[in-house]
Amino acid sequence: MVINSVQLLHDFNEIFSNDTVAKNKLKMVTKRIFDIFNLATDLSANETFELISSFILGTEENELISDKEAYDNYINYHLSLNEYIKGRGENPSFSRMILANMETEDFKMAFELDKKILVRLVCIDRLVNHQDFDIQKVYFESAGALINRLNHSKIDWSFLTCLLDRRVRNASSHLDFYYDIQSSMFVGKDVNNRKKTISRFSVSPEEFLMEIKPDATHIIQGFIAAGILLCLRSDKEAYKSALSMIS
Repeated sequence: MVINSVQLLHDFNEIFSNDTVAKNKLKMVTKRIFDIFNLATDLSANETFELISSFILGTEENELISDKEAYDNYINYHLSLNEYIKGRGENPSFSRMILANMETEDFKMAFELDKKILVRLVCIDRLVNHQDFDIQKVYFESAGALINRLNHSKIDWSFLTCLLDRRVRNASSHLDFYYDIQSSMFVGKDVNNRKKTISRFSVSPEEFLMEIKPDATHIIQGFIAAGILLCLRSDKEAYKSALSMIS
């Protein structure tokens, strides 16, 4: 496989040069994922690259496991959200409610991508821990099951699983998370199936937009950035330059 180091380095730089909220946290997540990728590569470089690239390419056995279309849809929606925000001063029909709904939808799409990335991370975790895995079976596990697998691993994945706010994740997936314009708060319903309880909770716009939502995107960006770093290892100068961006 021919590696275009110039393009990969450009893509890597784009991840960290944009106006990313909590950029230091993103750098930490990238480095931690990359460390685990390195462990997996030492055991089986081919399997590791196949698992990571399956996000875009699928596998030899099933190319439909590819999630490139989902990623492209997310990026397109995210860009349209950014354009809506940038044009608010010149848009007479700009609506705070529409913006809040777009932000909520953007989070839902980010979380769905997070789940697809968790599939790959669970498989890599099992590879590192010398355990059998079948990505075609893991692919159909719920987000909760995938998170639970990582939380019970010998590897410390808490740096990543803590980024997924359980209440907002569950509420948004069941259409129970929305912006309440009267209170100017994001409101959700927390349904706990295990305890058989239902309760309401609220999240301030500041917490949602500056913490919860960026955390969800850090998993996507960190996974892609760590994958790029792995590809750049064969180009000493490009690899060194990329590492300097997250030091």
